Amino acid sequence: MANIVDKINQIGRKTTELAANMIPASTQNNGLMTPADKRLVDSLNGQRTRITEAKSVNDLEPGFYSGGVLLKDVPIIDGLTGYNEWFIEVSKTFTGDKLITAMQVATGSTWQKVIVQAPTDSLRRPTVWSKVTTETILWAGTVGLALGTTLTLVDDMYNYDGLIVNYNFNGASDSARLQAARVNELTGVPSLLYFDGMNMSNTLSDGVLNMDFFEAYLEKVDNTHLKFSSFNHIVANLAKGTAVYNTGNGDFMISQIVGVR
Repeated sequence: MANIVDKINQIGRKTTELAANMIPASTQNNGLMTPADKRLVDSLNGQRTRITEAKSVNDLEPGFYSGGVLLKDVPIIDGLTGYNEWFIEVSKTFTGDKLITAMQVATGSTWQKVIVQAPTDSLRRPTVWSKVTTETILWAGTVGLALGTTLTLVDDMYNYDGLIVNYNFNGASDSARLQAARVNELTGVPSLLYFDGMNMSNTLSDGVLNMDFFEAYLEKVDNTHLKFSSFNHIVANLAKGTAVYNTGNGDFMISQIVGVR
């Protein structure tokens, strides 16, 4: 029994000693905090400092911030004036170099840049904002599409800056980047998304040198639906200088529609 009491007293002395040395508590480590205190610390760590005076993001110290019109030197985004709310995160190395991440609250678009204190000729970095691009598969298929087929997207296409259509035409795989224009941009919202492509024929001889060309149209039904509305196919014999227009769809398949932002 005495041995157990000695051990308990020893643990108590060590705990007091550790507490005196202020073992820190963090989001990963409870330290010697009570659960209630730990929850309070986690709550405080989750809050962002609000920028309430004109300040450049370049001058912010490491931390988490939010800001609106008073936050200066944020990324310039065409067509989205008036959306001024930002989440900013700043990290800093021991040499003073900074990594700044800025996310626009209205769209979720994220940008980054590095500020280097002593740039050298041997190590260069961009000094302007670079957009962090993400891709989301909005539609995927494995069979050829008949004209008039409507494709249902898993998300609103206007949540994305553009669409990538991955396709296969007569055995050749390729992709096309399309603009998903928003109503408040100068380009407006076109009713059709258009892309084209080509493929060299397998038949090659002195008298025959065929190339296939196509143009495809996706009609915007609404924000989450696209209709495969038109497809034109041209077979050109480059050796003879002849062409046949609209010879049928050929072997054409859209495999994915990817939203990019």
